[in-house]
Amino acid sequence: MKVLIFSFSNNKVNEDSFIPNEKGLTFSCVDECINELNKQGILNKHICMNFKNIKKCMACGERGWGICLKENKCIMEDDFNKIYNLMSEYDGYIFITPVYFWEMSESAKTFFDRLKRCDAFNDNSKIKGKKFISIACAGGSGNGTENTLNAFDVLNHFMNMEIIGRIPVTSFNYEEQKNEIKNSISKFIG
Repeated sequence: MKVLIFSFSNNKVNEDSFIPNEKGLTFSCVDECINELNKQGILNKHICMNFKNIKKCMACGERGWGICLKENKCIMEDDFNKIYNLMSEYDGYIFITPVYFWEMSESAKTFFDRLKRCDAFNDNSKIKGKKFISIACAGGSGNGTENTLNAFDVLNHFMNMEIIGRIPVTSFNYEEQKNEIKNSISKFIG
């Protein structure tokens, strides 16, 4: 069993960071997932998508469909195709995004727009049917977590995957949601 963790925030302090807190909810959830996956003996890899070069979909070609529809890859030369191909090597995914303006982060929307274009109508998809956990992290009131999780439901509609965890995390419920993260990760095995 191998799980690929995607995070869509750059909220981890380093010498180039402009974030005022040491570690935000998104990276706290990343750490929690990695620790739990390791504890359960599940191989895993984390990719922070904010540090990848993923351009927005150009909706190129005839009627907005470039080579993505027929060749199931993107014509743009950035990090997307490499990551898309890497996904086929994993049995499941954990998607962790901060909530900005009541929806998933810009880097998440950009990646998922391209993913849907390349794989939603792929008869030979190596992603469809795989399990995933979606985690929406709202640092403030928690407003917007449900909208963000609904966006993952839309993703699932087109990607035909299996949602095994749908977790709203706020600064107020983080400690309680750790159990939900652990339970959802256990479902990867079951």
